[in-house]
Amino acid sequence: MEDREEVYLNKRRKLAEELINSHYQYLSADIMRSAHTDVKLSDMQDVAYHDLSFHKTIWKASTQILPSLEVQVIVDAKNQCFVTTGSAGYVEFGMNPPVGCTLPIRCWIHTHPFGAAYFSGIDIKTVSTWVNLMETAYVLGGDGHYGFWEQGKPNELEITTSHKYFTTQEWEPRRNLEEEE
Repeated sequence: MEDREEVYLNKRRKLAEELINSHYQYLSADIMRSAHTDVKLSDMQDVAYHDLSFHKTIWKASTQILPSLEVQVIVDAKNQCFVTTGSAGYVEFGMNPPVGCTLPIRCWIHTHPFGAAYFSGIDIKTVSTWVNLMETAYVLGGDGHYGFWEQGKPNELEITTSHKYFTTQEWEPRRNLEEEE
């Protein structure tokens, strides 16, 4: 039987996932309305995952709804959104796999709720492993602080701080790390 804290945390996880999914659906519907076309959502590019308001919602879920736990969002080839939550320093789909996810992944977004946008060793291993099946990725480290990765530059993360300062994190190709750095 679950204790009160676990029940409370599971309710918060569900609330965080629902908030992110509902914001994604809202942005997707808005894009479809303004597109004035009969193109299906699954065929559109750049649906909502590059939207900074969507990033703010993910950050809010990670740091305000949850007690500073990592959140992961995947947008698949059909623009379906899959969300999961993890611990303070790690997130995976694990026991809650993204059933129905279609490859390639258009975007992988995850948070570092401790407030640092960079790719850890595990993040580098993830993008290196998925490089041929993932188009873009973001790591969120706070409001206006994020890192952006794209398939065309597989060994670089462009980091933005407060929309003013840019830096690049680089790593050797196919770096094989087993632990967080």
